[in-house]
Amino acid sequence: MTKINFLSPLKALVLSATFLLVNITQLAAQSQQSNTTRIWFFQPTLERQPENRGAPRDRRGAGTRGDCPATNKPLTALVPLVSTTANQKQVTTGTNNTQYVLGLTTSEHPTFWFYVPYLPKNLNSVKFVILDEKNNSLTKEPIPITLFNTPGVIRVNVPKTEKPLEIGQYYHWYFLIDCNPQNNSEDIAVEGLVQRIVPNDELTRRLKTATPRQRVALYAQAGIWQDALTTLGELRTRQRQDASLATDWKDLLESVGLENISTEAIAPCCTL
Repeated sequence: MTKINFLSPLKALVLSATFLLVNITQLAAQSQQSNTTRIWFFQPTLERQPENRGAPRDRRGAGTRGDCPATNKPLTALVPLVSTTANQKQVTTGTNNTQYVLGLTTSEHPTFWFYVPYLPKNLNSVKFVILDEKNNSLTKEPIPITLFNTPGVIRVNVPKTEKPLEIGQYYHWYFLIDCNPQNNSEDIAVEGLVQRIVPNDELTRRLKTATPRQRVALYAQAGIWQDALTTLGELRTRQRQDASLATDWKDLLESVGLENISTEAIAPCCTL
C-alpha cells in the first residue's frame, strides 16, 4: 500500500511563508527595476518635413532693444531641436543638418511649457498665438496670460473651446512677452512648431495599461515630446516632494539639451 506523507501544519505554514516572501521580493525587485528606468527622449522620425521658410530654429527668446530686465537665463521654450538629417537617416558626408524647434503630440489641445526669467512686476503683457499652415489663427484672438510666481517654468494650455489640432498639420506657435507698455514692437518672443500625430497600435496598447510614469517613458521613447513633458509636469505639480519625479524631469530636459533649465521650479499655473 502506498504511503502518503502529509505535511504537518507547522511545515505547511513555513513553506507558505517562504513562498510568499519570495514572491514579494521578486515583485519588489521588478518594481524597483521599473522605477529606475531613466526617462530619456528619442528623436522621432517625421512622416513629412516642415516647410523650411520661416521654420523656427532657436528656442531662446531675443529682443531688439532689451526692454525686459537682464537675466542670467533667457526666455526659453521647453521643446527639443529636431534634426531633419537624423530623421531622414541621411548620414552621408556633406548633408546639411537642419534643426527645428518641434514637438509632437497626440492631443487635440496640447500644453506648452516655457521658462520665464522675469518677475511679474516687470511684465506688461504676455500672449500666446498658434497658427495653422495657412497662417490662420487657431484661436479667435491671441491668448492673454497673467503670470504668477515667476521666474520659473510655466505651462500654457490651448483652451478646449478653441479649434482642435488636425492630424499631420504643422502649427506655428509664438509665446510673446512685452515689458514696455510704450512700445509693443519690442516683444521678446520664442516660437516653435507642433504636429499632432496618431500613435501606432503597439504604443496605444502599452499606454492603456501603463502607470503615469511609464506613460512618460513610452511617450519619450516614441519621440512624442509634448505628451511626455506634460504628463511628467502634471505629476510633479501634484507630487512636489517626490525626488524621483524631480530626477525624471531633470533627465528628460537634459536629453534635449535643456540642462540649464532642468533644476528650475515649476511655477503655479498662470491665468489665461
